[in-house]
Amino acid sequence: METTKNKQITALVLGIVSVVLPNISSAIGNSIDTTTSEGTLGFLIFSIIISLAALIVGIIGIIKSSAVRKEAREAGEKNILATIGLVASIVGTVYAAIAFVACGLCGACAVCALAAAAS
Repeated sequence: METTKNKQITALVLGIVSVVLPNISSAIGNSIDTTTSEGTLGFLIFSIIISLAALIVGIIGIIKSSAVRKEAREAGEKNILATIGLVASIVGTVYAAIAFVACGLCGACAVCALAAAAS
């Protein structure tokens, strides 16, 4: 039972992190002053980086969870944590992909608006 437990916990943590990271980005973004162009661009860059990080962590979580589920099944152990990690990683990856695209589109609009305001 103990042979895959730590790996399953790692897979679960990766799934949880992939779900939580985009939420942290929006929470921090609410505290940034976006009334200036520096604040707006800083927030956009921060949001895109965090969303990309969540996307990468989610993909790693899917790969790790799948491998650990197979390993636990072959060892005859329960794989509940790995299954929960897989589901959380899938949800986090989809959520991060949506946030990444949305932040990219919002960033493009903000850059256009800043360019129009500057001229």
